[in-house]
Amino acid sequence: MSLIELYPTNEFFCSTDPKKLCLGQLCWAPTPIPTAIPQILDVERASPEVHEKVKFMLRNANRPEDFRQKDRSLPIKYLNLRAHEELLVQRAKKRPVVIVGVGLDCFPQFDALLRQKGKIHLQEDSVFVAPIYTVCREEYGEGFIREMMPYIECLLFRQFFYIPKFNLFKEGVVRFDRLQIIIDQGPHALEPSEICLSQPVFNALRDMLTYCITGVCSDELTQLRVLLESTIVH
Repeated sequence: MSLIELYPTNEFFCSTDPKKLCLGQLCWAPTPIPTAIPQILDVERASPEVHEKVKFMLRNANRPEDFRQKDRSLPIKYLNLRAHEELLVQRAKKRPVVIVGVGLDCFPQFDALLRQKGKIHLQEDSVFVAPIYTVCREEYGEGFIREMMPYIECLLFRQFFYIPKFNLFKEGVVRFDRLQIIIDQGPHALEPSEICLSQPVFNALRDMLTYCITGVCSDELTQLRVLLESTIVH
């Protein structure tokens, strides 16, 4: 038994308005690929006389002086690096994601003041999403290996949540250990779909996310995991 046997496809998903973001909604978003050591793009002017042409070197952020420079000798157009800042580089891939947090508190009485002080970043209606990674059912290929899937489908990994195939979305695994914040809700940053997790399924996902982050497992999730684990043949 797995989660999709308790909730078949017609009960696993529901439809939603793609123009209104909601919890459990499936979307597409550029998702960064983290590295164990952050990578810095060291940039400097190609010559002292120009500030549009640059030369750069990509390296690991493992030098003692990284993030500690108090000033920079020559400014570079289009780069606004300030003291103690570096330019980081990450690979990224557009993946399906599921919305796990939306509708932050924003108070309109602060809008004008924050714009005046140049601090609009202190009040942003950001969206929290968890990326969905592919599954490999073959012996070789990209994605989660097939040997792990029975454990993931039965919710035994607290950091993973299984999503079956539906319409344009392939089956995948939600990774809570890759949570992401989307600031701009425009189509280039977040492309919503009309597909959403049903309320019972999202409740299970929410409880798994809480368990992953806090170690606190709700009674409902504990019972569900015990039920599913009992069906796995070790």
